[in-house]
Amino acid sequence: MWLGAWAGTSGSGWLLACVLVGGAAAGCLGWWRGRWLVVAAGLVLVAAVGIGLLRVWFVGLGPVPVWAREGAVVVVEVRLGGGHTSDASRGGPVWTTSATLVRVEGRGEAWVSGATVRLSASGELARAWEAVPTGSTVRAAVKLSPAAVDESVAAWAHARASPQVIAAPTPGDVAVSAVRQGLRDAVAGLPPGPRALVPALVVGDTELMTADLQSDFRTTGLIHLAAVSGANLTLLLAAMLWVAARLGVTGWWRRGVAVVGVVAFVLLCRAEPSVLRAAAMGVVGLAALGWGGGRQGLRYLSWAVVGLLLLDPWLGRTVGFVLSVCASGGIILWADRWASLLDWAPRWLAEAVTVPVAAQLATQPVVTAISGQISLVGVVANLVAAPLVGPGTVLGFLAAGLSVVSLPLASVTGWLAGGFAQALCWIASVGASLPGAAMAWPAGPAALVVLTSCCLAALLGLPQLLRRPWLVATVVAAMVAVLLRPVSAPGWPPVGWQLVSCDVGQGDATVAAAGDGRAIVIDTGPDPKPVDRCLDELGVTEIAWLVLTHLHADHVGGIAGVVSGRRVDNLLFSGITEPESGWRLVQAALPAVPRTVAVPGVVVAAGPVRLAVLAVRPSRGTTPGDTTDTADNCATNDSSIVLRVTSGGLRVVVAGDVEEAGQDNALSAAPDLSAEVLLVPHHGSAHQSAGFLAAVHESVALVSVGANNDYGHPAARTIAGVEGLGARVYRTDQSGSIAVARRGAQLLVTTERSG
Repeated sequence: MWLGAWAGTSGSGWLLACVLVGGAAAGCLGWWRGRWLVVAAGLVLVAAVGIGLLRVWFVGLGPVPVWAREGAVVVVEVRLGGGHTSDASRGGPVWTTSATLVRVEGRGEAWVSGATVRLSASGELARAWEAVPTGSTVRAAVKLSPAAVDESVAAWAHARASPQVIAAPTPGDVAVSAVRQGLRDAVAGLPPGPRALVPALVVGDTELMTADLQSDFRTTGLIHLAAVSGANLTLLLAAMLWVAARLGVTGWWRRGVAVVGVVAFVLLCRAEPSVLRAAAMGVVGLAALGWGGGRQGLRYLSWAVVGLLLLDPWLGRTVGFVLSVCASGGIILWADRWASLLDWAPRWLAEAVTVPVAAQLATQPVVTAISGQISLVGVVANLVAAPLVGPGTVLGFLAAGLSVVSLPLASVTGWLAGGFAQALCWIASVGASLPGAAMAWPAGPAALVVLTSCCLAALLGLPQLLRRPWLVATVVAAMVAVLLRPVSAPGWPPVGWQLVSCDVGQGDATVAAAGDGRAIVIDTGPDPKPVDRCLDELGVTEIAWLVLTHLHADHVGGIAGVVSGRRVDNLLFSGITEPESGWRLVQAALPAVPRTVAVPGVVVAAGPVRLAVLAVRPSRGTTPGDTTDTADNCATNDSSIVLRVTSGGLRVVVAGDVEEAGQDNALSAAPDLSAEVLLVPHHGSAHQSAGFLAAVHESVALVSVGANNDYGHPAARTIAGVEGLGARVYRTDQSGSIAVARRGAQLLVTTERSG
C-alpha cells in the first residue's frame, strides 16, 4: 500500500509503470502458484496506485492549477485552517496555512471550487492574516504559483492584501480555538521554556518555542515531544482508561471512553493529516501495549498504514509518517523482548531503556538522511525524560479541558504540568551543551547503507549485550566518554582549509583561516549553537575581525555563539543600525570591541587573509507610498557589504543578501569583481543580477541555505544561471559545512557530508 501510494502521487511515469507491472505480475504469479498472500499484495499495490492517480487527477481539476502555472493574481474566498507563523530570513514573519477554496475569480471568470491551497502571507500582512480566527471564510487577492508535482494542494497562494472576513468560524472551530487558547492562558505565568513546551506537548502548538529551545530538543532527540505524535494520544488514552477502570467502567463502555478520547484529540489538534497519522499510531501503540506485541502489534500497525494511505495517499511521502511507522514498528518488535533480557534490572527501568533504544535504531537511518547527523545523546536524554513526559502531557490535557470551566483551576494544573516541562527543558539544554551530543554523518547513499548496516548489527548484537551487566556498564562508560568530547565527521575539517561556509541553517556564516586558531568570521547565522559548533570543529579560538554584512537576524542572530569563549578583536560593519533588533544584539555581545565602518576601499587583514570592501550601497529605506511587505527588507538587503576575501591565491566574493539593485551598485563601484568562489547572495534567491554573476565568473558557487525554508531558496533559475556560467554548486542544506582551499592551480572543495 505504501509503495503504491508513493508511486501514484509521484508524477513519475516510469515509476508508475514499474509498480503497476510489478503489482500485476505478483498477482498473476500468486494466482498461478496458489499463493493468496502474494495475490493480495499485488492487488493492493495496483489499487493503491489507482487511488493515488485518482486523487492527483482530482487535485488538478479546474482552472486553479492552470492559473498557478501562469502566476496569475486572483481574488479568492477561502476557509482557513490552523496557521503557523515562523520568522523569516529576511527579517519579517511568514504565516502559512492550508485553506479550502470556496470561490476563485480571475481572468474574467468565477469558479466555485473545493480545492485545497497552501496559503502564505509575509511581513505586515502576516500579522493581519494571523489575527483571523481559524475556520473563518475570508476574501482577498492572492498570487498563485504552482505546487510541486508530489504535493497534495492545487497551488500555492501568496497573499497580496489583508483578509476580509465574510463568514465566521463554525461553533466547532470556535470551541477548539477556545480550548487551545485556554491552555495558553493557563500556562501564561510560567517561565518561557515550559510556557512554550506545555502547548507543544499537548496539541503540537510550537508557536512559542524559540529557535534555541527547538535546537536543544532536536540535538537531544527529544523534538518528537514537541509535535503531535502517537505517544501523546497513547498517554492520554492510558490515563483516561485508568480513571475509567477506577470508576468501575468496564467492557464496551471502556472502549467508548477510548473512542471519545481519540475524537477529542483529533478535533483539538484540528484533524490535519499529521494528526490523523498520530491518532492512528497512538491507537496502535495502546493496542500493542494492551494485547501484546510481536505479530499482533504488526497487524495493527499494518492496518493503520493501509487506512491512513487510503484517506491521504500523500501522507506516505511525509517525514512524520515514515518516522512514526518506523518507531512504532521498532518498539513493537524489539522493546518488550529486550526488556525481558534485562532481568537483572527492575522492569520499569528495563522498559525505559529499551523503548528509546528500539525507536532510535529503527529511525536512525531516516533521521540521518534528513539531518546529516547522529544524536549520540538521544537515548540517554529520552531515558531521563521518559518518567516526566507522561505526567506533563496528561496534566497539560487536563489543564486544556479545565480552562473551559475554570481558568484559575486550569492554571493550577498548568503550573503542575509546567514543572515537568521545565525539567524536560533542563534535560534538553544540558544534553545539547555536551561537546559530543551529536556527530555529523554523510547523508549520501553509500554512507546511509553503512549506517543501516551498523544499526542492523546493533540489533543482532543487543540481545547478547543486554544479558551481561558488566558489558552494559562498559558501553555506558564509553558513551559518557564520547559525550564529553567533541565529535566530528570523519575527515572533517580538512587539513589546510582556507575558507569554510558553515552549515548554520537558513543564514550565512563564513570563516577564513588566519592561522594559530585565529580567523576572520563573516556573519554569524541565525542561532548561536550552530556557528559555535562550527567554530569549535574548526579550532577557532580568536576572531581577528568579525564582519557583519548587514543586521538581519539570519546574519547576526548567532553572534552570542561566536563570542562564546572566544576573543573578538575588531568589528567591521556597514554603519547602518537597522533593523534595531539586530543592532541591539551586536551592542550586547560586543560592547567594547573597536568598530570600523565599511566603505569601498577599506582593507583589513589577519595572517594570510586580506579582506577588501568592494561596495556598500547606502540604505534608502522604504520608498514613500510603498506599502509592500518586503520594501524595508529589500532596502536592508541591498545595503549589505560586498567584499572579497583573498587567502594564499584563493579569491572569494561574499555579498550578504544584496539583490538586483545592490548587485548592480557593486558592478558600478568595483571595476573588478572576479573570484574563483562566490557565496551566492541571499541564499540563492531568485533576485540575482545576471551581470553581477557574470562579472564574478566563479568556478565554485556556495549556497548557505536551510532545508525546507519558507522562501524556496535556492531558486531553481538561480542555480541554473550559476551552473550555466560553468560553476559547480555546493549547498549547505545538502552537504553540511563546505571548506575550500587552493592547491597550486586547483581548487579543493571538501564537504562535511555528501549531498
